Amino acid sequence: MKVTKKKIVFVLLTIGFLTILLSPQIILAADCTSADCALKGLDVTATNAGFGAGEKRDIPTIIGEAINYVFGIVGVIFLTIILVGGYLWMTAGGSEEKVGKAKSFIVNGINGIIVIFLAYALVYVMLFSMGGAIGSK
Repeated sequence: MKVTKKKIVFVLLTIGFLTILLSPQIILAADCTSADCALKGLDVTATNAGFGAGEKRDIPTIIGEAINYVFGIVGVIFLTIILVGGYLWMTAGGSEEKVGKAKSFIVNGINGIIVIFLAYALVYVMLFSMGGAIGSK
């Protein structure tokens, strides 16, 4: 096997690159010798993300977060229905039947989002009133 200057340069550059790449790991490895150090870093990250170990989450908070996620999904569905209606209208080509179908998509999407937001408002008012009655708010 013939060793050329290109191979020697390649090996030296690879060793140099790996040394530079791994030197922070070698230096930082001396500070953290146990699993407690890793768990401390995870606790800091969890606290910064709002999932602290000392933080207790109650049922209303969990339900509220679930409702927020559901409303995000409902918003995406609403936007999709409106876009489909707009697409059908634009590709109708003057056909009254296709335009009527597109209008019904758009109107049904708007009616659906109105009903959903009114239901949310009703539940919010009821929960707020009940929270005030039991003294939690």
